[in-house]
Amino acid sequence: MLKKGVPTTAIVSFVFVFMVFFFTSQINLSLLSGSNVASSVARSKPVIVNTAREDKRAPSTSRPGVKNVITCDCSHGYYDMWSINGPTLLDPITSTFFAIGATNSTPLDFTVKFHPYPRKTDKNAKSKVNELTLTSAPPKSSCGIRHSSPAIVFSTGGYTGNFYHQFNDGLLALYITINSHTLDQDVILVVTNWSDWWAKKYADLLHQFTRHPIVNMDNQTRTHCFPSAIVGLMTHGPLVVDPRLLPRNKTLLDFHALLQNTYGPRGNYLSTSGKSKGARPQLVLVNRKNGVGREILNLKEVLKAIEEVGFKAIVFEPKRNASVRETYRLLHGSHAMLAVHGAAMTHLLFLRVGTVVGEIVPIGTDWPAKTFYEKPARVLGLEYMKYKIEVNESSLSEKYRVNDLVLKNPSAFVNGNYTKAMVYMKTQNVKLDIVRFRAYLKEAFVQAQRFMDKEG
Repeated sequence: MLKKGVPTTAIVSFVFVFMVFFFTSQINLSLLSGSNVASSVARSKPVIVNTAREDKRAPSTSRPGVKNVITCDCSHGYYDMWSINGPTLLDPITSTFFAIGATNSTPLDFTVKFHPYPRKTDKNAKSKVNELTLTSAPPKSSCGIRHSSPAIVFSTGGYTGNFYHQFNDGLLALYITINSHTLDQDVILVVTNWSDWWAKKYADLLHQFTRHPIVNMDNQTRTHCFPSAIVGLMTHGPLVVDPRLLPRNKTLLDFHALLQNTYGPRGNYLSTSGKSKGARPQLVLVNRKNGVGREILNLKEVLKAIEEVGFKAIVFEPKRNASVRETYRLLHGSHAMLAVHGAAMTHLLFLRVGTVVGEIVPIGTDWPAKTFYEKPARVLGLEYMKYKIEVNESSLSEKYRVNDLVLKNPSAFVNGNYTKAMVYMKTQNVKLDIVRFRAYLKEAFVQAQRFMDKEG
């Protein structure tokens, strides 16, 4: 009941001002697109359209006993996730999701436009993601295909061509989202920005998430109806699964176990090493050979040193159409993995607990190396060993003077600027000091030999 003498418009104005103050006071830390450099950026809000008035707030769920049909979990730095908490109709022609079980708590004119990708402040990523519409307005079409399970809607656009993002922004985010809602396999995956290569490559893993056929909404012509829908995916950070945020206290180790259950060998590993007489620890060198930086310029010398130390060396060059199962078995059966900092380091998810994982860290990549790979490696129980290159091992030393800020203080040089960060990520190659690198290899060999003797 409103107190007498207090105009309704005054209360509405107060609430509106409060909400504006609340949202504008939040500062979100986001990752710069395509790089692993932290930057403070302004929060990017979804476009909300209300045709009948200027109130642009998402429906609130704060009122006791009231359940809104369309709600948003919009308080996170990495992602926004919208939900239609009732019967939902998808019109794939207009990429619109209609809340067809609307109640008085959600205005009939409420509409939001949203890019379902967990990098909410990254304009470059969102430019590669189809925009979807959620609305409480009545649909013009009836249900064409009825489903009995809720939908999870997401995009395989954005940076999905990159192996790291295939997992962090896609598969791992999907795992977190499903476990956050305790949906198990009783969910229908609805995908926009569909890629045939992605669906084929990860078919086995996707079947672990759902027992239903996946809906490619880009090629649908009939409407689909679901009992409810989640639009967007959750993420906890770079290769992070935070048990405090999940009902069942899942961790990255649980996702690791899911990969083992999906791709793990039923027989022998591809490794020819093991407990046989004269066996050598197997090291897989994941080689960058793409012409866009961070290549090992003296690869032959490096491989020779690896062999001379005692390893059996295998060079693996990732390809988009490579079999995940074969790659998994190769790495899972090895005793050490070595790679220059980059997306290929994500293959550490395929390693057995106790495996040696070596990361060659070029100049200017210390923070992303620690954040994106060292921390997850330690969570997974891997023996992480960093080889930090010196100035004379970087190709940048041929272009810049030793006292130049680029070499002397990379953090000060970048200062949150994505373009400057690309100096280290795109234009830098490495030529390892073999004498120094050999000492590093000897330490890695001791750990790998110990692991092989214990696990085979």
